[in-house]
Amino acid sequence: MRLVYFFLLMITMLASCESKNAKTGLPFTKDSLMGNWMAVKVTASLKIMNSTRRTAFEDYRDSVMEPIYDNVELAVFQFQPGGVVTVDDGHVDKITGNWLYNDKRELLLRYKYLVEKNRSLFSVEHYWHDSLQLENVIPRNRDTMYVTYFMQKLRTNDSVPNLFDPALNKWREKPLHAEDPAAIKTRLKQVLYYYSAYFANISGNRIPVFNIRKILCPILFYNGGIGLQKFNKNDEWKKVFYDNSDAQKAHAMLSDAFSKITNYPDKAGDYVKEYVVALKLVADAL
Repeated sequence: MRLVYFFLLMITMLASCESKNAKTGLPFTKDSLMGNWMAVKVTASLKIMNSTRRTAFEDYRDSVMEPIYDNVELAVFQFQPGGVVTVDDGHVDKITGNWLYNDKRELLLRYKYLVEKNRSLFSVEHYWHDSLQLENVIPRNRDTMYVTYFMQKLRTNDSVPNLFDPALNKWREKPLHAEDPAAIKTRLKQVLYYYSAYFANISGNRIPVFNIRKILCPILFYNGGIGLQKFNKNDEWKKVFYDNSDAQKAHAMLSDAFSKITNYPDKAGDYVKEYVVALKLVADAL
């Protein structure tokens, strides 16, 4: 019985130490940054020294945060040695930028949407294994805005592919001319397999949110199913294809593939895991 009590005591002590260490965080180095990260959430708080400036400063906050919410939140970053970062922000073309980590625990991250110095310099506020909290301080007159980025590392394995794998991203290569049906079908399959991998990353890394507005495929996502959107000539996903005509052909292929699927995958109510399988089913039915 003493051994049991001792064992339980050791578990309790280890859990307590783990909890305490998680609160204080782990040492962070530039090597900690290597790999793929998702900006899961971005928040902003204000410190206003004079209440008469509140409305003006809140308007300024909104002007700064709107493009960040639209283009940075839920984007995926690949930090590479040598100070190169590649960003997938939900558009066909990926973006390349630069990063630098200094001895003041500051990260300089500059790319298309983070260019100005006061918006691209971050302090490392907390790091714990696969979670990273960065803070960007933006002064304006005597007031200050604190923008906090909550980053989640995207671990990969046999069932969770690397979203920056070139083999998964061939569909991003813009066609130089109209494609024949076989080429359109190949491109469409590549898109579907990519987004299956995207949802595998969401599920495998326990990401609590995802943005279906940035998915470049006319798929509707429900709690317990997927469907086909109506064709809209103004939709962003059409940019994957050469022109409107090729996009229409791809849409017709998708419609035909959906008609062939009879058994939707059942993952015990885990609809993200179901998306992983369902998108592959649609691709294989093309």
